[in-house]
Amino acid sequence: MERKTRLLILSLFIMAFSTSTFLSISGVIPEIGAYYHVPFLYASLFVGLFAFILAITGLFLPQYISKFERKKFFVISLIIFSISSFSQIFISNFYLALIARVIPAFFYSSVISIALTIMSEISLKNTNRVILGVSSGTILGLSISTYISIRYGYPIVNVWLFLINVLALIIIMLFFPKMDGKIKRPEFEFHEITSTKFIVTVIFILFLGISVSTIYNYFAVILSSLTHISEELTLSIFLLFNGFASMIGTTLFGYLLIKNSKFAVLIYPIAFAAVILTMGMLIEIPTLTFITLMAFGFLDGSMHTIAQFWITSALKDTPEFANGFYLFINNFNRTIGILIGAFIVSYMNIHLLFTLPIIFLLFSVIFVRYRIKKYPESCENIQ
Repeated sequence: MERKTRLLILSLFIMAFSTSTFLSISGVIPEIGAYYHVPFLYASLFVGLFAFILAITGLFLPQYISKFERKKFFVISLIIFSISSFSQIFISNFYLALIARVIPAFFYSSVISIALTIMSEISLKNTNRVILGVSSGTILGLSISTYISIRYGYPIVNVWLFLINVLALIIIMLFFPKMDGKIKRPEFEFHEITSTKFIVTVIFILFLGISVSTIYNYFAVILSSLTHISEELTLSIFLLFNGFASMIGTTLFGYLLIKNSKFAVLIYPIAFAAVILTMGMLIEIPTLTFITLMAFGFLDGSMHTIAQFWITSALKDTPEFANGFYLFINNFNRTIGILIGAFIVSYMNIHLLFTLPIIFLLFSVIFVRYRIKKYPESCENIQ
């Protein structure tokens, strides 16, 4: 691989990481509520509303924005992300901060979708680099954001978000080449999204994503409430290692999909349900919680890879729409999971954060098995 291509891939990875850190503040929701003096459910909008906008815009915006020159669009988007985080350092009004927070959400889906398209133009195997950036930005960023928030307060979290997006902006300006967009709008096959194959794919991704999002977004609350880890450094170390495990999982599951995609997708929800069950049983023992948290992180990081492959393999003739739909369903799941988790934390037994995901994951196996048996040719390994 020549040097220019390597730099292009690296710059897209860093951009995906930096923009996805905006989704990493789920562990900061209690601090957001305390800082703005609002209830927990209101504070959860900082993540939930952002994800909801990503879900909606992911369906239609990428295909329209893809016609613009790509470097210019990336630069404009990163400037908006940077301004958003910088302004929130000084805003003390909850509603103004929420508006400033969600504005970049209108750009995120197009940024990631176009990055995925560029990677697939180089080689389909390279799309996992963008997925790795997305998952590491959200999961590894969780530990960093949580530590900063507990140690220094929520405004300083926005300093970290500002700096990482400025870094990505500089890298894109230096190393990403000018690249014309696609003037021709992608073809859309209506029969594909009404097919049984696509419907069972969507149901599987819904069960999978909601189950993971329900528990993942409230790790900080779970650890402080049930494992009784109160010291901010220890809590952040737990989450940091979880983030490292997720990056390893994303990479290894990418290779497993290349080698044996059917086995990888089928075993995934079963393994995840087993890990969550074990974690729920051992959650009050810090050492064992740490071990199960690593296993959770390994599988959590792989979820993005599994979801993106399962959707694009069901929509092989419309890859750009598939990327947009992946962003839609991924963030729709995140929105629903955040709302379910916030409701459980606020009004119900917190142990339900383990029970519901296990049920959802076991149900999802039915739809994986159906698609593999009914449409085996659509589940072939990544080439």
